[in-house]
Amino acid sequence: MELFLKDIRNVNNANRHYAQKRKIISLLNKAENPLTIPGICKKVKLSIPTGTKLINELIETQIIVEVGKMETENGRRPSVYKVDPDYAYCIGVVILLKGISLSIFNLEMKEVYKFDNNDFILENTSECLADVIAFIGNSISDSKIDLNKILGVGIGITGRINSQTGNSYNYFNFLENSLTSYLSEQLSVPVYIDNDTHVLGIAEQFFGEAKSVKNAFVVNLSRGLGLAIIANGEIVIGEQGFAGEFGHIQFAESDKLCLCGKRGCLGTEVSGYALEQNFKEQVQSGEISLLLNSKDISEIQYGDILKAAWEGDALSISLIHKMGFLIGKALGNMVNFLNPGIIIIGGKFVSAKEVLTDSIKSGMTHTALSLPLRSCELIFSSIGTDAAIKGAGAIVLCKLQLI
Repeated sequence: MELFLKDIRNVNNANRHYAQKRKIISLLNKAENPLTIPGICKKVKLSIPTGTKLINELIETQIIVEVGKMETENGRRPSVYKVDPDYAYCIGVVILLKGISLSIFNLEMKEVYKFDNNDFILENTSECLADVIAFIGNSISDSKIDLNKILGVGIGITGRINSQTGNSYNYFNFLENSLTSYLSEQLSVPVYIDNDTHVLGIAEQFFGEAKSVKNAFVVNLSRGLGLAIIANGEIVIGEQGFAGEFGHIQFAESDKLCLCGKRGCLGTEVSGYALEQNFKEQVQSGEISLLLNSKDISEIQYGDILKAAWEGDALSISLIHKMGFLIGKALGNMVNFLNPGIIIIGGKFVSAKEVLTDSIKSGMTHTALSLPLRSCELIFSSIGTDAAIKGAGAIVLCKLQLI
């Protein structure tokens, strides 16, 4: 992986060739279709002799492979080339309050291995950090992929993250150096981190519904509530990386105490955690639910409530509908503020889109101005529940300009 990871800031002939090869690989890995040698040379602005020499060296090291011939009307058909997608890999990791997941992707961002630990509990302790390192290390070992073929590890973690410095402020904040420096040293590969909502936004930006949209909101509605803002084609991270704390805007209709220590945060009414609490309160006040036929109330989690709504449970539907209306009102204000072209609802609540769609739209109508609302489309993520982990892996390829 020296070609991708070598420091080439010193100007000399060898490093200039490294830089030119990286441009060729970047071009081919981003290209929708394989390219001919003259086509490659033209796009990276190299002479045919120089470009041919560099491309042949990349072919010899099996980074680039011939994949066929270009169709022409007459004459000799030139060969076309692409990057071997299995020459190198990136790793995406998502660390949530309950559960840790890891996927290994090739250069086409196709998942080749996946590992989960649903018994994991996130805590701000050295023991928990050791568990994270062991999980990642053991997963790489179990995959049988050579560590030398790993370009890096991208990690999405809940809480406040400064992706520029590599610091995590809510979890693993007891280290002398940044979390990325420590993990890179322990795992012997480059490590990058970002907030779990930001990596969801990255996934939608590169692989999902926001791919062709310059201005978008990506709502991460799972156990918590977050918002990735895409403005002019870029994820807005803010001065210290804290942009998108949607769950902490003062918009709730109750005076519930938030985990942040304040009252009135939207996340106390709109989140998986809030859904669990609201469900228990309703049952204790006399409401009934089909869920109580199979589980004790203390065992019920928000995923069970989402599933029950899908199966027609009236209480679950009512609670989710109310939640949708409230988040819709909050999003309507954001539409007035930033005028997005699309709002994508992602996270675990995607499974409840039939219940949420109309209620969110109704809430948005209450607060949004008609003109920006009319040009804003509300949709649900099509990537699936593993979107965030794909976004985490994409961080690595973004850093290396491979996507």
